[in-house]
Amino acid sequence: MRVSSGSWAVPLISLVAGFAGGLLAAWLVLGDPVVAEETGGQIPAVVSANEFRLVDQRGKSRAIIGFSAEEEPYLAMLHRSEARVIRLGLSEESGLSIHDVDGKTRLVLSLDTAGEPSLILRDRQHRTRTIHTQP
Repeated sequence: MRVSSGSWAVPLISLVAGFAGGLLAAWLVLGDPVVAEETGGQIPAVVSANEFRLVDQRGKSRAIIGFSAEEEPYLAMLHRSEARVIRLGLSEESGLSIHDVDGKTRLVLSLDTAGEPSLILRDRQHRTRTIHTQP
């Protein structure tokens, strides 16, 4: 079998073209690494946002600092199932609520619009066990 002297050119051109195409595709798709904000080794004095979320390694939200539907600030801490367990926020009756993993409110410590405090404790069946208010 006779091999022509030009038969090596086609595989060589294909190899070079494939290599060049791979480099071009990697450059177009991947580009340069991106950093959200370079700090230059300094920590910013203020960070502003409408909401901050702390997420675990699975990407599930575990804590939220944000605004309620009434545009009042709140802090929520979530169970691994993402059920809100602890909520601290402002509203007409500002307060702290603690929920079980089923989402039932078990404890509420709040201040009404006149500034009067109240404490409500509930059992698993959601029956109120103790209510304490200051007159």
